[in-house]
Amino acid sequence: MKGDLSTLKKICLYASKAMLAGMAVLLILIVFTVAAAAGAAAFPESFAGVLESWTGHEAGTAAGFAAAAWIAGMMLLGFFTVYSVYRLMRSVYTEHSPFNPGNVGLMISLSKAYLISAPALGVLEFASGADPRWIVFVFFGLLLVGVTVYCLGLAFRYGCLLQKESDETL
Repeated sequence: MKGDLSTLKKICLYASKAMLAGMAVLLILIVFTVAAAAGAAAFPESFAGVLESWTGHEAGTAAGFAAAAWIAGMMLLGFFTVYSVYRLMRSVYTEHSPFNPGNVGLMISLSKAYLISAPALGVLEFASGADPRWIVFVFFGLLLVGVTVYCLGLAFRYGCLLQKESDETL
């Protein structure tokens, strides 16, 4: 058992560093997407090709801006996910036990982000003229992830209770 916790802590240490790199890449992509959309709105003749190649939709149209907003929204959700996983892994690495209230809060917040983003990103996908099957797939995929992470958060909450009882017993 002790070896398992030591292995988990090592994995979380190295994976948390990888999460930092992932956050940097996502942040760059988010800035690029927002800049391309803003540039296409302000200077359509200069930035139209950039936005069209990035979103697959004609710049200056509602579908083009909805597609850019959808891409930025998905990347923001990805950034928040990577950030939450980073914080969770850092906590596992630095704390005595992975079962603490801070980790539960991270999981519940992440699940709420997925549950809230499902309809918002579905509407943006619809506005960009996406295939309805794709919209349903993304919508229910985001809901599934949100519910799964919420259930894991509840399991961690129960783990916190058991950890507290175990610590008090010793």
